[in-house]
Amino acid sequence: MPIKVYKVADIIDGEVVLSGTRRFREGDIAAVLTNLRPPADPLPESAWKFSLIIGEGVGETRITIDLPPILSRSHSEALPIIITTGISENRPTSLIYFRDRLFMSERPAIRDSERAEVTLRVKKAIYDEEAELSSLRAAVANLEAAIEFRRSGPQRDPIPEDVKLLVWARDGGQCVRCGSQQGLHFDHVIPVAKGGGNSEANIQILCQTCNLKKSDKIVML
Repeated sequence: MPIKVYKVADIIDGEVVLSGTRRFREGDIAAVLTNLRPPADPLPESAWKFSLIIGEGVGETRITIDLPPILSRSHSEALPIIITTGISENRPTSLIYFRDRLFMSERPAIRDSERAEVTLRVKKAIYDEEAELSSLRAAVANLEAAIEFRRSGPQRDPIPEDVKLLVWARDGGQCVRCGSQQGLHFDHVIPVAKGGGNSEANIQILCQTCNLKKSDKIVML
């Protein structure tokens, strides 16, 4: 049976900031966080703070709780870490940390196969979030380039080196149309003359022959 995971918080400047999920109550998350046992070799930077709001309206009170160190000095940034098993809504549940985010599972990951599944689901959720943000940046960059083009005409700025490296790795160092590795060029999918920008989403690798065939046409591969 699949184990669903839900992002419950982001770690921002050393504070646990709830993500707004309604799957788990704020008090449940606070109970799990404040009852964690520090690892044998705690990482001081992981002694975060957590703000809990008690009451509503005029009687609302915010208290800040200092949490014990959650991570070990030996923890790897490359893998999600299942920190503990706590209780939420009278059910046991797992707390998972990865890339400055905290997730909770709908039930505990006890078996190795369940831990592997939780790890994959957390990584997928974060990679999807980061890919969406990257796509959003690219879309905004292209829109801003189009607006600037309409305002002042085409501006052929050099393609940044970091964008070239990303595109080279993404396209495998070969022409995306014919696979040639000779006479390669960095080509704008949407030409500069038509308002295209220098984001990685608008750059592709073409060989000289394919580039000449394309001319200034917009070709989406």
